[in-house]
Amino acid sequence: MNRTTDRSGRSRHPGITVSGRNILRSGLAVRCFVLLGVLVLAAPVQAVERAAQTKTPQAVVMPAPRLVSGQERQKIIARLEERLNDIQSLKARFLQRGPDGKVVEGDIYLERPGKLRFDYGDSQPFLIVSNGDMLSFVDYEVDQVTRWPIGKTPLGLLVEKEISLTERVEIPEIMRFAGLLKVPVIDPAREDQGFITLIFEESTLELRAWEVTDAQGYLTRVSLVNPEYNVAIDDDRFTYRDPRPLRKRPLQGPRR
Repeated sequence: MNRTTDRSGRSRHPGITVSGRNILRSGLAVRCFVLLGVLVLAAPVQAVERAAQTKTPQAVVMPAPRLVSGQERQKIIARLEERLNDIQSLKARFLQRGPDGKVVEGDIYLERPGKLRFDYGDSQPFLIVSNGDMLSFVDYEVDQVTRWPIGKTPLGLLVEKEISLTERVEIPEIMRFAGLLKVPVIDPAREDQGFITLIFEESTLELRAWEVTDAQGYLTRVSLVNPEYNVAIDDDRFTYRDPRPLRKRPLQGPRR
């Protein structure tokens, strides 16, 4: 799929927010906001015909979102924290919906601590990879690599060595809706850079999706499809082919 621009003219790569192509070319810092999609639950309206008579389809009324509070909130936070720490590795297909509604898909690989890969295959000329420390946006179309510490991005929460939902972060609210738990996690020290919202299936506490809201309020949603947990992942998944000419590469860069 083609890249899109927001209403201010900024280029918006799926899973990453940048201020246009010239930013990548000039090497200025960019923020990575990989966003996960909410699973939309819908029931089809059915028409029932009996003896040549048709009933008017009835709209399905979904329960209103409910705020989780009190002791239940504290118990849920503790259980979610434990569940996230149980995930040492993950691989899955993903569907990613950008602020403009366009969808891209690919494969995600995650290994704690710090390792992550969003592979868009042949549909996009770029790659997002973390080797355990630095998150790299690799653009093969313009032969550029932009890097920043993964711990300074909203997604860094998921690849921490020890994941905490109570230290250094805030959870303003937990919402229960249609069998899901929606949990925004905000780092007060970097609130101006955006935040991540985790979406869990309530019955199993399985991580189903996440959303990232950037500094301008734009939302990107990503859904996990057929995730596999705690599986072996080849280290090569967390490397990449550097497209830059040798003279433009740092003396000490990411593994290639």
